[in-house]
Amino acid sequence: MAEHSEDNKSRIISNDLYFAEVQRMLDEGKEVRIRIKGGSMRPFIEDGDSVLLQAYRGEPLPLGSNILARHEGKYVFHRYVGRKNAQIVLAGDGNLVLRECINNSDIIAVASVHFPKNSALEINLNHSWARLRGLGWYHIRLLRRIMAKLKRLITA
Repeated sequence: MAEHSEDNKSRIISNDLYFAEVQRMLDEGKEVRIRIKGGSMRPFIEDGDSVLLQAYRGEPLPLGSNILARHEGKYVFHRYVGRKNAQIVLAGDGNLVLRECINNSDIIAVASVHFPKNSALEINLNHSWARLRGLGWYHIRLLRRIMAKLKRLITA
């Protein structure tokens, strides 16, 4: 994770160190704003956008919530799309196939606000519309895979 210091130079720190600090601040009861890296949450959350996190305290999660969690030793920021065998199923909005199954104890935080880069917008992620559009996008994954294959065939 690259961060800017007071002298405005980028510094690279490991994800483990970065998220340990995020976890510490969440444990202190603070809200934490992090920058999203990667495209797994497209089209709704883009690389470089940021989100405001609140610590997960075991409360029931509404389906469609955006969650920061640990999965197989890595950190993921994905959408809660269902349950399977008492586990929580996460999927990135931009992923056509991949899903992660985690336990409640793997959840670090829940996002409440999305801040698109280069914009003054603040999108409430707890609003039912924000969750429903993400779930709708997830449930048309098969159609999205077919469209992606057709696009590759046409442009090949």
